[in-house]
Amino acid sequence: MIVENNNIRKYLEDYQKGLIEQGLTVGCELDDYIRFKKGSFNMILGHDNVGKTYWRTWYYLVLSIKYDLKWCIWTGENQAGQIVRNLIKIYAGKDPKKMTLADLYRYEAEISQWFTFVDNSKLYKYDELLSIFKDKDYNGCLIDPYTGLDRKYGHSDNYEFLNETRQWVNQTGVTIDVCTHPVSASGRGNAVYPKGHAWEGHIRNPFKSDVEGGKPFANRCDDFIVLHRIVKSETMRNYTLVYVEKIKDVDTGGSLTTFDNPIMCEFNSGYGFKIGGINPLKEQHLTDTKPLQEGYQQKPLTPSNQFEKTKEELRQRKEEEDKYSWMDKDPDELDF
Repeated sequence: MIVENNNIRKYLEDYQKGLIEQGLTVGCELDDYIRFKKGSFNMILGHDNVGKTYWRTWYYLVLSIKYDLKWCIWTGENQAGQIVRNLIKIYAGKDPKKMTLADLYRYEAEISQWFTFVDNSKLYKYDELLSIFKDKDYNGCLIDPYTGLDRKYGHSDNYEFLNETRQWVNQTGVTIDVCTHPVSASGRGNAVYPKGHAWEGHIRNPFKSDVEGGKPFANRCDDFIVLHRIVKSETMRNYTLVYVEKIKDVDTGGSLTTFDNPIMCEFNSGYGFKIGGINPLKEQHLTDTKPLQEGYQQKPLTPSNQFEKTKEELRQRKEEEDKYSWMDKDPDELDF
């Protein structure tokens, strides 16, 4: 099938007028680098136990609260109950152990409106997951991790997965994120931050070329994100470092992080990441029935006279404009 010229012209006209649809934001520094985009195929790389699933599901939750997005998640290394427990703590701002059973069930029901989980008691081939993802009207799906699928391990097998998933995304408009791991060499003793670095001697973040299976994964995806954590550092272990290594379409939002300058996501004791001092969840409108977030105190409202000042400024401006309104009239209408 040949692309119609009308489709090309429509895109060019929209581009010229600045009407290209932008990816969705969450309300913090992260938006400068990462946007959620419809029909995107993304790779998320990170060492084991750095919190790839936790970070991505937190991101999904923020988007769900703000835009009512729906997700389907297959994770072979985490139980659905554990993920929902973490999401409830983030969403409610309260440890589930300190909730009543009624509140716990209520929050679980709310989370379930947005999140669906694929049973991980069996191994799946990638096409089986794609078939499940297509069953309902999801906005995004997660395969976590690629290395946990029932699959073959040849170079051509990786390309088959990448090409078929790429095509599936193009056809459905549903976004797919794929978490995966780097090769063993990226976690060995020589893959550390160099002497003189602030994190000298600690295992450094992997690069996109370190992904198990090689460069094809970076070549075929839209966006490529690396997550890292300095797990043995007392001062850094509670920060997730986000390196954005590829944004295919910068016109719809997003950009690369500069070398050795990741986005710093503070764990915030499990109550939702803080980025640049901002917890995006605090900006969302939660229902009045929910308790105040644990650990947060509502600041007292300070009376403001800004509204009255604005009215006075507008009144003065109108009086000034009225002085010269005669200049806009026809000379014959003037009454001197």
